[in-house]
Amino acid sequence: MSIAIVQIPFQTDLLQQIDSFVDDKKNTRVDVILEATKLYVARKQNWQNIFSLGDRLAVKNNLSEKDVASEIKAYRSEK
Repeated sequence: MSIAIVQIPFQTDLLQQIDSFVDDKKNTRVDVILEATKLYVARKQNWQNIFSLGDRLAVKNNLSEKDVASEIKAYRSEK
């Protein structure tokens, strides 16, 4: 696996929060930033997958946004 080194500017208060976390957990800044980046990318990908599934199901079932909104409203009124 190849590695690239990047420079990223951080606001001072965010960097202080990272450093505080690093001190508590005995990790390095790099460890914390890499883990946070991996989690962020995974969450974004998961949401993209969810929306893609929704789009495919809407096409398959011939649903419009209005249909979905109506179903949500009906479901919530039952609760």
